[in-house]
Amino acid sequence: MTTGTDRPRRITWVGWWRKESSPRSWCPMPDPAAAPKPGIFVFNPSRRCAPGAYLFTQAVRFFLLNGHPLVRDIREAGIILVNSCCVTEGKIDTSLAALETARAQGKGKTVILLGCLAGLPDAPFDPEGMLCVGPKDLDLLDAHFPHRIPVGAAAASRLPPEFFLPGQHLGPQDAFLFIGQGCVNGCSYCNIRRAKGGLASVPVEAVLSRARSGLDRGVREFALLADDCASYGRDIGSDLAELVAQLLGLDGGLSLKLSYVFPAFVEERFDDLAPLFATGRIRYANIPLQSGSQRILDLMNRRYPVGRVVERVRRLREIAPGSLLCTHVLINFPTETRDDFEASLALADAFRDTYFLHYSDNRGTPAALLEPKVPAEEALWRLDAAADFVNARGRGVVIRDFDCDLPYNLSRDRGA
Repeated sequence: MTTGTDRPRRITWVGWWRKESSPRSWCPMPDPAAAPKPGIFVFNPSRRCAPGAYLFTQAVRFFLLNGHPLVRDIREAGIILVNSCCVTEGKIDTSLAALETARAQGKGKTVILLGCLAGLPDAPFDPEGMLCVGPKDLDLLDAHFPHRIPVGAAAASRLPPEFFLPGQHLGPQDAFLFIGQGCVNGCSYCNIRRAKGGLASVPVEAVLSRARSGLDRGVREFALLADDCASYGRDIGSDLAELVAQLLGLDGGLSLKLSYVFPAFVEERFDDLAPLFATGRIRYANIPLQSGSQRILDLMNRRYPVGRVVERVRRLREIAPGSLLCTHVLINFPTETRDDFEASLALADAFRDTYFLHYSDNRGTPAALLEPKVPAEEALWRLDAAADFVNARGRGVVIRDFDCDLPYNLSRDRGA
């Protein structure tokens, strides 16, 4: 069993799966006259990951829409769903703890592990006796469970609030348009490509069709969702700028949020992006620079000139003053010096908001092998310095732990 902040989390789904199931919806209601199906019990140790939340919600809705009731007591369940994440070593451990609890309390039941941990080629668990469904393998649910509604028709644009934590700009208020999985980059600290494989973009017409359906329901703002929006389309002969232009062309009142845009795309395609931002209809974009130090970026295998990207961001803010442009910065990356850290603080002023994220090693990644590590005392000093930095400006957050209930800069546990 786990305790404290590592306790496996469940989601209260009541009402969420029904919200978009109207007669006009692409996702029909289940047949109330159908024979009873085994109940489902849900563990969710994964938060702060919108792509993971989207796919897990789709899996849960598949069961609900096919007549499986949600139960609050694991003893009443026939099927146990466990979401997972492998963004950090801590998230892997929390996911494994949830899986261990599910298997211990669910003997004789069907245990299904979903999420990125299920997709890792060298997953640190024994898959015997359970079903592993990686992020690109949701169709396995169709193959293993009788259904009237396939998993592809169970996607939802809005996600339960339990997936999100304070300090996030995207959340349950947003209507998400899922545009793809995977990315074309090879960041040295990231497990996404190991868990998801190559890029898989949703066809342009499918994205446009989903947007038209949303417009018919009265939605006027969509958040484009992918592991990296900037990778979109490179496997299908399109790209993000073309997709955004086509989406904006659907309706003069439509606006967009861009969940993650790899910085190199902003530098390389600035001339195409600038007119789109100038419309004032791109309301938000997260451009994760990750460091202000070119040396650290090289170790991260993130190939772009940081100074040039910062210039482009400043120009976009002039062109589109109403757009909220934010960035992610990893601090305490292996070999990071005090000067490297100060360079990361300096770039934050180019953005409206900055998420400072505490680096932690991730098994199986090249970055985990880099030495020397930042000493614990120095790492804590930098977390406090970043917290003071964002608090003084009244914008931005510092995340020490991906499962924290409060950002570090607002926590009473600072310095602990």
